[in-house]
Amino acid sequence: MKYTNWGRGMLLLLPLGFIVIFGFINGCASLSKSAKSKPFTIIVLPDTQGYADTRHKETQKHWPGIGDQRASFFSQTEWIKKNRKKLNIALVAHVGDITQTGHDEEWKIADTAFKTLDNTIPYILSLGNHDMGYSAEDHKTSHTRESLLSTYFQPSRFTNNPLYNPLFGSNKKLHFLEEGKTENYYLFLKEGEMKFLVLSLEFKPRDEILAWANNVVAQHPEYRTIIVTHSYLTRKKRERTSADNYLVKGNSGEEMWEKFISQHKNIFLVLSGHAMENLLSSKGKHGNIVHQVQADYWYWDKPEIKAGSGFLRIMTFYPEKNSIEVQTYSPVTDEFLTRPTSKFSLDYPMP
Repeated sequence: MKYTNWGRGMLLLLPLGFIVIFGFINGCASLSKSAKSKPFTIIVLPDTQGYADTRHKETQKHWPGIGDQRASFFSQTEWIKKNRKKLNIALVAHVGDITQTGHDEEWKIADTAFKTLDNTIPYILSLGNHDMGYSAEDHKTSHTRESLLSTYFQPSRFTNNPLYNPLFGSNKKLHFLEEGKTENYYLFLKEGEMKFLVLSLEFKPRDEILAWANNVVAQHPEYRTIIVTHSYLTRKKRERTSADNYLVKGNSGEEMWEKFISQHKNIFLVLSGHAMENLLSSKGKHGNIVHQVQADYWYWDKPEIKAGSGFLRIMTFYPEKNSIEVQTYSPVTDEFLTRPTSKFSLDYPMP
C-alpha cells in the first residue's frame, strides 16, 4: 500500500490525536468527579436556650446554682469557626430556641455568639417557641408571635454581608417572606454541581406561611431542598407532632408533612429541635425519601454537667458514597455521643 506525504502525516498524528482526545476526556471526567466527590458539612446547632438564660434564669429554677452558661454557646461557634476548613463547613443551621425567654439580654448573648461566624461561615436561623411571646406571669412561652429575632438578626445582616452573596438570587428581598423579618426565609447553596435550597420556617408555621413555602419550593424544582424548623417530631416515638398546648395557632409536624413537605419531590431533609433526639425517614407523594432529623441537648443529655453540655450535630455529605454521615459532638466536653440516634448514616443519592 502506498501512502502520500499527507497520509503518512495523518498516521503519525493519529496516535498523538488519540492521546490528546483521551487526555481531554479523562481530564473532564476527573474535573467532574472532583466537583462531585468533595465532601462538605452542615453543622446543626440545637436549642441554645439554656446557654443564653441569664435574665429570668428559668434554667436555674430547675438546677439551683447552675450559673451562667453563655460560655457553652460561645464555645460552639468558636469551634465551628476553627474547624471550617477541616470539615469544609458550608452552612450552620440553628433549629430554634436560640434564647430562653426572648429577652434583650439573652438576644445579646446570641448576637455575640454568631458574630464569631458573621464573616466566616454562613448560617440560617429558625424561630423557636422560647424565642417569642414569653410571659413572666405563668413562665410560659409563645403566648404571641412577638419576637426580637428580627431586631438582632435583621435581613440586612445577611443581605449586606458579601459572604452571603452566593447564597442569594438576583433579588435578595424575595428570599424573605416579610420585609425586615427573618422569621421565614431561604438561602441557596452550591456544592460541586449540586444546588441546594435551605428554607427556614417559624415555630408552628401558619397556613399562609406554608402557602409561601410551597410556592418557593415549587419555583425551584432543580434545587435539593432542606427544611429547617423548630418543632416537628415527637420526643420518643418515631412520629411527627400533632396536637399541643401552645397558645399560638399554627401547623403541627404532621400537618406540615401533609400540606407541604410530602408534596415536593426535591425535599429530602428536615432539621428540627425542641424535644431531644429523634429520627424518621418517610416516603413523599412522589416516591422520594425524606429524612427527618431532630436534635436538642441543652439540658437533658448530660445531667452531671446540667445545662452546659454544648452538643451539636456534624452532618457531612459524601457525594461519592451517596451518604450523609451524622455525628454528635460537644466542643465543651470534647466527646462524641455514639447512640443509634446520635451517630448514624443517611442514604441520599447525589448524582
